[in-house]
Amino acid sequence: MIRIPRSLLDRMLDHLIRAYPEEGCGLLVGRVVDGVRVVEKVVPMRNAFNGTRRTRYSIDPLEYMAVEREEAQRGRIVIGVFHSHPDYPAIPSSYDLEHAFPEFTYVIASVSGREVKGLAAWRLDEVLRRFEQEPMEIMEEGQGLSDRS
Repeated sequence: MIRIPRSLLDRMLDHLIRAYPEEGCGLLVGRVVDGVRVVEKVVPMRNAFNGTRRTRYSIDPLEYMAVEREEAQRGRIVIGVFHSHPDYPAIPSSYDLEHAFPEFTYVIASVSGREVKGLAAWRLDEVLRRFEQEPMEIMEEGQGLSDRS
């Protein structure tokens, strides 16, 4: 399961809507507590894909490593990636499958114009080499973060 506060989800979706009609992307930073991925920060990233960004995204490895180093100093890790699918469902593509890491959660938003049409979280089953949908809990403001440490 992945848990994300509403304010962080809103920030993430705003970034993805602004990227339209290209794919937007970013990192999910937080902690894993008793098997639950708790998002404590979203880091919007530029789409560094060298080609048609409408159907592909890439995160620059040096930018990724800089975020990873900075967050490690705060005791947090990169727990996943978020990205959009412009005018396409919030399901992983074959490109997503080819580039996925099993330790990450992938949150995908289907974006059309200025609207989010769908949202889902996915984890890669490394043995079967396919994505499984992961439960996502959106925490409303004021809801306790008792799992946070």
